[in-house]
Amino acid sequence: MNTHFLSIKALKMPFYHFLAVLLISFLPATLLNAATPPDLGSSDLIEYNIELEQELGRAFTTALHTQYNLNYDPDIVDYIRKIGHKMASQIGESRPFRFYVIDNPNINAFAGPNGVIGIHTGLISAAKSEDELAAVIAHEIAHVTQNHISRGHETNSKRSNINTFATLLAAILIGMHDSSAVYPTLIAGMSLDIEQQLKNSRLHESEADHIGIQFLSQAGYNPHAMSQFFNRLAKASQSNTSQIPEILRSHPVTERRIAEADNRAQNLPTHSQKKTSNDLTLIQLKLKQKNQSLTKITTSPLTADEQCYQNALKFTPPPTKPANFQCLQTLVNNNPNRILYTTQLLQAVVQHSSPNLIRFANRQADYLMALYPKNTALLIHYSNLLLHQNKDEKAIHLLKTHTKNQRYTYQAYKKLSEIYAKKQQTAEAYYFLALAQFNIGNLKRTQYLLKQARMSANTNLQQQISIFEHKNGKLLKDKQITVP
Repeated sequence: MNTHFLSIKALKMPFYHFLAVLLISFLPATLLNAATPPDLGSSDLIEYNIELEQELGRAFTTALHTQYNLNYDPDIVDYIRKIGHKMASQIGESRPFRFYVIDNPNINAFAGPNGVIGIHTGLISAAKSEDELAAVIAHEIAHVTQNHISRGHETNSKRSNINTFATLLAAILIGMHDSSAVYPTLIAGMSLDIEQQLKNSRLHESEADHIGIQFLSQAGYNPHAMSQFFNRLAKASQSNTSQIPEILRSHPVTERRIAEADNRAQNLPTHSQKKTSNDLTLIQLKLKQKNQSLTKITTSPLTADEQCYQNALKFTPPPTKPANFQCLQTLVNNNPNRILYTTQLLQAVVQHSSPNLIRFANRQADYLMALYPKNTALLIHYSNLLLHQNKDEKAIHLLKTHTKNQRYTYQAYKKLSEIYAKKQQTAEAYYFLALAQFNIGNLKRTQYLLKQARMSANTNLQQQISIFEHKNGKLLKDKQITVP
């Protein structure tokens, strides 16, 4: 094979496809173990071990939270995670998928190491239906289950700092192509067969379609939605090639690929029609209100309920008159189990100080928390409402009670840290901030914050810290704690 050094500009391939080779080139041979992934037509595919994947996944998650713009709106994030975990539940494996929303208007999505999946706000805005949005998530899940990110052709013994590499990895996947100053250092000495890599990249996309459509169908979504969405984006960009959506650059669409996806969907069983929901429309209205640059590819007239929700999003009462959310209160009364309507009511009460709605909002929040104790969005909004009423201790109790059993604890623990900091209880503030950092994989800062918490912790908190350190000692023991 002819080998040669490459610069980024010399790579005539999408960044996602380049990523697999770049990733594998920095994994030491001693940490690579032979595996038997599904046959993609090449005999030299490899897979790195699970411990290294988990370490890279933690570093990657930390990079997402500390170096890039994530969308932390509880409703938006919870909506994506609901779809993602519904899809992941079809797989029958214990891989710890985690879903995050990137605050970026580009139409894009990516699959990172150890099941970390990112969905851009631009993609959410562009989806015509929840089926289309679920189709993209299913495709990214399939990239993870088929280990595409960890498969390549060549390895060497050079090891990059895993945190630095994870940051670069995030930059490539998110689509920040302006990090070229970093690339030459990382690429120096790397060689590959471009033609073979492109072949396997196309096969990776085909395989992700094939497996993803199966996940999509099993979860009760329209299996044709994947080909419909990619085909619609491709047609919309034909008239303006300079505005090709980022997802089409990283997931190139061909007529053959669309046809194969359609054929695959045709052969899957038809599921009973699921109950329709306007959750996607409500989430898109929230995104549109916060970022006017986000636009839907197609628009439909809003229903009366959706118009009421939109009005509540952008409502600004006159300074001399109390806020009037009668429409929103009626909406919640008529749909008491719809979390998105209730959370918007809770936000309205907090933002506009509506004393007439306080009792109603508290009662409705209590009702839904009893029904959905693991709903993070409801937990965050209800705690904000309690804090608005100066019920700090009740908010603390609520957060502590419901956070323990949640998959995503970053926002809840940060909220607890903020409450304790306001109360000037420094040890507790450090402790819960440490737990928040642990949830996003930032182990060095976790250990540093735990050390700070110990300095002024009472006996009870000292015990909590000791229990936490004992439980997670394997992860924490090798980490340096000299964090600025």
